[in-house]
Amino acid sequence: MDDRFAALAEWHDFFAAVAGVAATLVGLLFVALALNPRIMADASPAGLRIWAAQTFHDFLTVLVVALIVLIPDAEAVGLGVPLLLLGFWGMARVMWAARRVRSDPAPEWHGGRALGRFASPLAGYAIAVWVGVQVLGGDADAVGWLVATVFFLMVSASSNCWDLLREIGDSHREHSPGS
Repeated sequence: MDDRFAALAEWHDFFAAVAGVAATLVGLLFVALALNPRIMADASPAGLRIWAAQTFHDFLTVLVVALIVLIPDAEAVGLGVPLLLLGFWGMARVMWAARRVRSDPAPEWHGGRALGRFASPLAGYAIAVWVGVQVLGGDADAVGWLVATVFFLMVSASSNCWDLLREIGDSHREHSPGS
């Protein structure tokens, strides 16, 4: 292992905890969506489907970032390239999702507040790209900036998840026989 990257061992506990939390949240979101398939149906608002997918992918990306950092004896290429790929993929996905949400005719999905949901993940993915570039340049200390990526993606995805669960609850109330 490159001596510059030996300090990554100090981040082990943090990223192990992040991986556990992210995996749990991915699983819980998957179960919530599986129990409410109407959200992912073609008849549901496109904005809601995109919002659910973005939330799922943000949690999943946090898990993958944590697993990348936990790779034993990682070197610059083994860390930098996956971070670049995840970061660019995530930014492209966020921009695609924001464009799709804008086309949804329902006002709750294409307003400024809805588009604001994409700012935090976009920042998280951009930081992952920056860290990937820095790591490829030999700066192992840049890995510490992945805390910001984790923060932006987890806060955004958790907030979205809560709002999705509220939306699920509201839809159940509207469709229940006693309402």
